[in-house]
Amino acid sequence: MSRRDAYDDERVVIVEEGGTNAVGMLFLGLAIGAGAALLFAPASGEETRQRIRREARRASSRVKEMADEVTTELADRVDRTRAGFDERVERARNAVRSRTRAVTEAVDAGREGAADARADLERAVADSKRAYADSRRAYREARRQGLPADAPVRQEMLGEGMDAADSPARDG
Repeated sequence: MSRRDAYDDERVVIVEEGGTNAVGMLFLGLAIGAGAALLFAPASGEETRQRIRREARRASSRVKEMADEVTTELADRVDRTRAGFDERVERARNAVRSRTRAVTEAVDAGREGAADARADLERAVADSKRAYADSRRAYREARRQGLPADAPVRQEMLGEGMDAADSPARDG
């Protein structure tokens, strides 16, 4: 007893059209048909042989012409395909170059921005340190003179000819 599954099919024969041998098979069929027509034609043996030679030469020249046409057409298609491929490759290369340039510019801009931000931060830190040192000096000077800690500090208190930024810091 034979059992068939749902996926079992009858044998199927697939005939492909447009194969590479289609043109060759056409020419072979033409040559056989021409030869058969000459053989069955009502003519003498010599006439038939001459006719066969003549038709063979004609068929040969036609085959050469068709082969040349096919070769030329195939070469043109190859050239067009190659040109299209080269064009696509060049477009892809240009796109990669463009994006690489954009990324490089963005990285450079980021580096410049980071350097500027660092310089600004370093200036702000230096200003803060200077202000802190000045306020400590002013506080010590006020304490030395017996003033309350929150009394306003005049320039003379910091030292003659010095401003708060130029005066040396003293630890105390």
